[in-house]
Parts: sequence; structure tokens; C-alpha cells
Amino acid sequence: MTATKDCIAEAGKTATVAGGIGLFVSAIQNTIQKHKVGARGVITRTGGTIAFFAAMGGIFTLGECVAKDIREKDDAVNAAIGGCAAGMLAGIKSHSFAKMCAGCAAVGATMYTYEASGELKGLFVDKTREERKQHEKEFFKQHLTSEKA
Repeated sequence: MTATKDCIAEAGKTATVAGGIGLFVSAIQNTIQKHKVGARGVITRTGGTIAFFAAMGGIFTLGECVAKDIREKDDAVNAAIGGCAAGMLAGIKSHSFAKMCAGCAAVGATMYTYEASGELKGLFVDKTREERKQHEKEFFKQHLTSEKA
């Protein structure tokens, strides 16, 4: 398989998962709204949420993967590029160029920060137990105070 096919396959997987999350959100929206449609309102009334979530997930993964292939680097900038592409979708949905730019900046910056910070694993994910204990000792070191009264 080529890198492009891998990117498309990964984007499809992510779009499927994000669409599932969108289905859950759509079901909640359908429950909150007052109407006489019933359960099929998840698709007919709030179904756009499902498509929006799926598109956001797929576009993010596709943008990140293509950026990784083009740049030939695997770093946080790829996540920012994918986030920018996904954030632009919000502006496209609202037909606003300003919202496209804001979405690009907001989602791109958020994804960059998430990736650069260690993906919520923290800075100690690659440290040994001894290195973590040493850092803890240094961080919580008791300072000598002159409380002689």
C-alpha cells in the first residue's frame, strides 16, 4: 500500500469513530428538542451533527497524514495542519471566511499544543522510575527556613 492509501484508510477509520460520537451527540440533541418525530429525529432533524463530526475527524486525520508524508517529519506541526484543515470546516459550514480563519487557528493551535505536550501522557512518559523519583525529590525539596525564635 502506498502512503496515500494508508492516509485514506486512516481517515476513514477516524471518520467512522467520529461519526459514532456524532451519532451520540445527535441523539442527545434529539432528546432535548421538542418535536413529534420520535427516535428517527436523530437522523432527520439532527443528523447533520453526525456528518459534521465524521467530516471533522476524517479531514483532521487526512490533513495530518498528508502533511506527514509531504514534510517527511512526524511532529506536532502535522497535527496543527490537520487541525487547521478540520477547523476550516466549521467556517465553511457557517459560510463565513472569518470563522474559517478562526477555526483554523483555534483547532490548529489546540492540536499543536496537545501533540507538543506529549498527548496528555506528560513529560515523564519516556523517563525511568528512578528519573521520575529524582525529579520528585528535587521538586518537593524541603527549604530550610530560619524559624528560630
